Formats: sequence, structure tokens, C-alpha cells
Amino acid sequence: MAKKLSIDIEEETNYFVIGISSTLKDYRLMFFLNKIDDFDFKRAETFIFNKKDKKFSYSMYTYIDEFNLQNFYLLSNKVNSVKLVPDYKHFDYILILEGEFEDEYVGGLVKKINSVSGVMFASEVNYSSINKVPNLSLSFEMHLDNILKK
Repeated sequence: MAKKLSIDIEEETNYFVIGISSTLKDYRLMFFLNKIDDFDFKRAETFIFNKKDKKFSYSMYTYIDEFNLQNFYLLSNKVNSVKLVPDYKHFDYILILEGEFEDEYVGGLVKKINSVSGVMFASEVNYSSINKVPNLSLSFEMHLDNILKK
């Protein structure tokens, strides 16, 4: 009798996070980001997150690079001084990179973002801080599923 062999393949998604401190409104920041690396960010459905039994709406932009299998998501990090990720309190925006990226690419992107007029500071930060916020990762993944289906 032949034995059946099964292989469980777990997909591990790589995430990189860049925090951005800026005086720019989200749409102006998108204008400049689209110019610095041939991005094509589009406004996405607002990300609504429950915090302390209240709903907060954070602006969101997405750029999906199907050719390179890379996704970029820009989220505002504050609404009426309520931070989405409290560990990133000095950042106004969070840029999440999903997929395979070279360290040099991420470092170069940070330098390009820092060169944008109106950006005070951009830096790569640890993705694990996002996981410290209860239900944030799950809510974000569900939100992505909804907007990417459209």
C-alpha cells in the first residue's frame, strides 16, 4: 500500500514599516511619494478601528505592484490626536511594505522620503509594535481583504 505524503507550506509574509513625521496632509504626501519612486498610490477605503469603545477613521492609501508581488499601504497614525499605534507617537503616518524587499531598497526609500519637502523625519521601525495594539493586525488584514476584493 502506498503512503501518502503531505507537505504543509506556511506562507510567511515579510513586512517592513517606515514611520513618517510630516506637516503635509495625506493627499500632498501621496503626491510626493508617487513622484519619488514611480509609485501609483490610490486612496483606499478609510480604515476604521475601534479604540476604547470608540470608532476612529484613519486615512489609507494603497499601491499594489502585481509584477513584483509587493504591496504598499500608507495609513495616517492619528485622528484628533488619538494614535493608531501608540509606540509610534512621533509619527504622523505609517508606511507598510508587504513582500520581498532588499534591505538596500528599504534604506534607499527612507532616504528618498526624508528628502521630501514637508517631511521632518522618516525611519524604518519595528513591525512588532503593531502587534502590541490589540486586534490591530487582524482588523487591518480584514480591511485589506475587503478593499482588495473590489
